[in-house]
Amino acid sequence: MIKIFARITSLAQRELIYKKTAFFRKTSILISRFKHDDSFFFVDEQRELCDPEYIQISNEYLGIIAKGHRVFVIQPYIKWGRNKKYNTTKNLQIDEAVALVKTLPYWTVADKICVPLLSFERQQLFGKGTLEIIKKKLNGNSITAVFISVNTLRHEQILMLAKIFGVPVYDRYSLVIHIFRSHAKSPEAKIQVAIAELPYIYQKMSEINGRINLLEKRKLYLHAREAKLKGALEKIKQYRNMTRTRRKKIGIPTIAFVGYTNAGKTSVIKALTGDEGLEPKNYLFATLDTTGHEGFLPCKMKVLYIDTIGFIQDVPETLLAPFNTTIEDAMFADIIVHVYDVSHPDSQAQIDHVRNTLKVLSDGNRPMIEIANKCDLIRVEELPDEAFAISATKLTGIDALRYSIQDLVLKETGRSITKMRVESGSEPYLWIYKETTVLNVEVDPENSQFLFLDVVTSQDFFHRFRYFLKHYDK
Repeated sequence: MIKIFARITSLAQRELIYKKTAFFRKTSILISRFKHDDSFFFVDEQRELCDPEYIQISNEYLGIIAKGHRVFVIQPYIKWGRNKKYNTTKNLQIDEAVALVKTLPYWTVADKICVPLLSFERQQLFGKGTLEIIKKKLNGNSITAVFISVNTLRHEQILMLAKIFGVPVYDRYSLVIHIFRSHAKSPEAKIQVAIAELPYIYQKMSEINGRINLLEKRKLYLHAREAKLKGALEKIKQYRNMTRTRRKKIGIPTIAFVGYTNAGKTSVIKALTGDEGLEPKNYLFATLDTTGHEGFLPCKMKVLYIDTIGFIQDVPETLLAPFNTTIEDAMFADIIVHVYDVSHPDSQAQIDHVRNTLKVLSDGNRPMIEIANKCDLIRVEELPDEAFAISATKLTGIDALRYSIQDLVLKETGRSITKMRVESGSEPYLWIYKETTVLNVEVDPENSQFLFLDVVTSQDFFHRFRYFLKHYDK
């Protein structure tokens, strides 16, 4: 009896493989498209990115990255008042500023200083005493650039400070743009970075417009460039909407990973999928493209894990706004997974920033799991109670995370695990294998011709199954 059952099951499995081939081909093509080689979209736009006229304008307002810099890092901070930050410290802020500088190839930090201020609105920013201290530190250190870690500086502040220090001056906006440029590989990412640069340039042009008669031709050129790039971005949005619609039609659940930059999102996805092709990098903004990665839940259901660009504090919304088109994929996912680095000294400020950003971007109705990554780097008693503690590199807690994701996916997509009794090798048996995920098979102890199947089901499945049985009975 066991041999007969094994033979029937084997035949059914072979037929199942044959019938499922077309479906898996479609889903694999869809997922590979989501990783998108989208260079075919942007031939004209790629030429636009290398336009000499824009390069000249960009160098004037964003500064030249050169082949490297020895940088003096200045971290201003508000001493008291409503603008003082209470969820972080000046030392944690300057540590992030240093990390930003080190992210750029061949940029090194020669020295650093924290400077207390009452406001960022002063024309010269720093007082005479502070300027003298900074100038003394600059002398003899072969400093070639100064990074002032504030959101944005006014153009007159940059010009004045560059004249006083005798070297180029960068703020957070301009430095992050240079990081984006160095990390952007795909045409899509390069276009988004190019759009993100324009608000900064427009702002700087408007600040000097009252004193310098800028050529109208330059303004018109920038507006025309922006229109062309935004047109390409709209193509991306339409393409993503189409891909998302197809994905939902096929029924592939999506799990989007969001979080602060360098929290370990890519590492977590690699741990969940076992994809050796993923290469997590230990620096800020390593991921600029939103990419999809195929994985399987413990119930063998195929899902799509979505990797996204990381967030960061103290940059204007206009800097990350062009990336909202790709972040939308996360906001439309069935589940959002917030990954944070629990070992980071400034983790609470990072968590608060991501939570607040998600409130702005999402409708607030998406289910979320919070993951405290890098738990192997802290003591057990420091682990949070409200989040999953995992280590993506050590694979600690990954199995528990898989089951948690599975429970939430089944709930949010209206699926459940149901035991069904069908005749072995029958048409209903083959139909069930073709149309859904079978977790387990057991022989009916009272009748060996029948099998008990543990099946992942949904309301749509039962509707189609009843329709199939109605015609099958005929």
